Amino acid sequence: MHVILTLATSGIWLIIYAPRLYFNWRKLHRGGSSRFNVNSNSRRGIYSKRVLKSTQEIEEDEWSDFHDPYSFQIVGESHYRENLLALIEAKNAHQIGEIEVDAELIKEPENKFDENAVSVVIEGKKVGHVSKEYSFDVTEYLEERNLDSIKVKGVIGWNTNSPNPPIGVRLDFNF
Repeated sequence: MHVILTLATSGIWLIIYAPRLYFNWRKLHRGGSSRFNVNSNSRRGIYSKRVLKSTQEIEEDEWSDFHDPYSFQIVGESHYRENLLALIEAKNAHQIGEIEVDAELIKEPENKFDENAVSVVIEGKKVGHVSKEYSFDVTEYLEERNLDSIKVKGVIGWNTNSPNPPIGVRLDFNF
């Protein structure tokens, strides 16, 4: 593809994009200033939360709604209740009410309800999805970084005073 574009544009394409490709490659392979690390074998990234330093920076940020820790809520947890209960049971955390976990956001392009679907997986168990409202943005975020998935911090929470409480999952992720 690069060769065809170079020939078709008399090399202009190469002049414009070669520096961009070089600097992106350099960031990925030399630990540049990117916000994630990539395991090149699996196309999985590890997310590091952006730090917004001032109130003005937070107010101007398009994704400031998710600036606070664990403010990115997922959907569909009720469909994966058994998986969530298994995770709570494995940590013997019934009376705690909240556990911190490592979650993975994984593109799910074959999803029949949303071509941009992103599933949320914790310890190999699907526990929900990114809402359709944000699935395109998360998919775009992953594709811009040439990733199929990314690991983020998360928290599973429930009411310990209820015999059959709803269980929710929130992520520490702000694009």
